[in-house]
Amino acid sequence: MSQMKILFVSPEVSPLVRTGGLGDVVGSLPHALKKEGLDVRIVCPLHQSCMRLTRALYPKPISIRLGKKTYSFSVSSTKLGDSDILVYFLGNDSLFDRNGIYSNESGNFQDNALRAFALSKAAIELEKSINWQPDIFHAHDWMAAPTCAFLNQKKKRLKRKVASVLTIHNLEHQGIFSYDDFKDSGLPLSYWGIDGFEHNGALNLLKGGIQHADKLTTVSPTYADEIKTTSFGQGLEKSLIYRAADLIGILNGIDEDAWDPENDDAILQKLTIDSPSKGKKACKQALQEELGLNKVENVPLYGVVSRLYQQKGLDLLLGIMPDLLLKKNCQFAILGSGAPEEENAFRQFAENHPTQVASYIGFDDGLARRIFAGSDFFLMPSRFEPCGLSQQYALRYGSIPIARKTGGLADTITPVESKSKLANGFLFDRSHPQNLAEVINKSLVLYQDQTAFFNTRKNAMHSSFSWGAAAQQYINTYKWALEKKDQ
Repeated sequence: MSQMKILFVSPEVSPLVRTGGLGDVVGSLPHALKKEGLDVRIVCPLHQSCMRLTRALYPKPISIRLGKKTYSFSVSSTKLGDSDILVYFLGNDSLFDRNGIYSNESGNFQDNALRAFALSKAAIELEKSINWQPDIFHAHDWMAAPTCAFLNQKKKRLKRKVASVLTIHNLEHQGIFSYDDFKDSGLPLSYWGIDGFEHNGALNLLKGGIQHADKLTTVSPTYADEIKTTSFGQGLEKSLIYRAADLIGILNGIDEDAWDPENDDAILQKLTIDSPSKGKKACKQALQEELGLNKVENVPLYGVVSRLYQQKGLDLLLGIMPDLLLKKNCQFAILGSGAPEEENAFRQFAENHPTQVASYIGFDDGLARRIFAGSDFFLMPSRFEPCGLSQQYALRYGSIPIARKTGGLADTITPVESKSKLANGFLFDRSHPQNLAEVINKSLVLYQDQTAFFNTRKNAMHSSFSWGAAAQQYINTYKWALEKKDQ
């Protein structure tokens, strides 16, 4: 087989423009695929924040029809990081020249359906401008999901075999709009309805992608199973059960070069995987000093780096912190932002217990790394977690994760209670404050047994989540998608 050509279609790509995990994946996975010999490129809207980047402009723009209007897109490109992987930008000032990807301080953009259709349809037409034809259109989340439908609309006119893959990064975000918005897409009316974009009488962009993609992936094996249930399916479980044979869970990796505790300039002392104790001790003392916590060695320090909203389950911690601070010898370093009531509650704990609790509302990449490096345990009590990257960073930096048994957390953490020689953290089942309290108590017991604690920490640091294994699974998925076209 000749070199396979893959076009990622995404609203964001790190480090050029991102809001979270989706952008991280789109910015990392192509490097691993390229190492395996694939020709991978990315197409993304030319957001306002990307306009300052050095770009090469292609002479032939793209024009597409949406509703009663014709939209023209300039096509430019830049390189992804230090690689020669091309990122193409679709420029249209009326649609994409905004301060934000999906929203601004006033809320979600009201024309997000039109913007999603524009990205998706223009991605299908991109080859006319760049003289390069992908074998696979790999769409990411709801804003790129219509790509799969536009490809199916066009494929009868194509004289080559081409397929689509849709990755669901977080089923909670679906892109829900109106039937009038669907009519502006120019897609056949047959694409509406139960086998298409209609869901509960509304336009659901993600559902349309699920129905039209040749293959579906999500970002961990456990999450792929969970989303076929009513508890985690976010109302789309019937569609996912219908497509179950084409749904594959592939665990996200992390960039182990970017997150390398042996070569991280953000932390005071480098951490060696086989002998981390000296470095961890120095990093913990430095973090305590930076955050104004008591500089004591024999008290476990619990780290949090998270968005503060319902999915992440940090309200469970708030419910048990008074008792922990009163009865237990422990410290907390919290970095995050989100729901005002959670921000204020953590801020209040820090004000009332300044030597035990430090709370930084906002985000600071350097501080995040210092929390991973300086904490003994890392709290991640998510109600659901498609994959989760923070627990992987924490493991790599020797902070033993305490997490709810869900999604990618269940796939990356081997619990101490399993008695496995590879145990690297703690898991708890029920999303309730008491269950979190019980597992924190177990971590306190582990901390008192220094031999068991050091062994668990060493296991954590030996856990590997590089993109190599994921890349092989994606390559197989691409092949299956193309083979499906032969059936």
